[in-house]
Amino acid sequence: EILGSIINGFAVPLKQEHRHFLLKVLIPLHKPRGIAAYHAQLAYCIVQFVEKDPSLTEPTVLGIMKLWPKTNSAKEVMLLGEMEEILDIIEPAQFKKIILPLFNMLGKAVSSPQFQVAERALYFWNNEYI
Repeated sequence: EILGSIINGFAVPLKQEHRHFLLKVLIPLHKPRGIAAYHAQLAYCIVQFVEKDPSLTEPTVLGIMKLWPKTNSAKEVMLLGEMEEILDIIEPAQFKKIILPLFNMLGKAVSSPQFQVAERALYFWNNEYI
């Protein structure tokens, strides 16, 4: 929570070390199985970065997708929620850059045999962007 407040206070344009922190520290924190313990705070930090610098949208979304779980449905539901939070704040130009990988991921999630994952992915259709 404290880190989220610090990120919120970063000056724009972001320094290279702040961008590096996002890409090399925060995004890899999506990998551990125990992400549920800190996911809300991590998602807040990620959203703060993307809000501060829209050019970070594409590497952030693609980085999270690269770490997408294959067998952990609870984690997949959490990450779907985080993706939706990111979608709520991005600009149309940034959305165009991530549209193909996003819809590929959503297609897989909608067809998931785990009903919670499929249901959460279907909620994306309520989003005004999509």
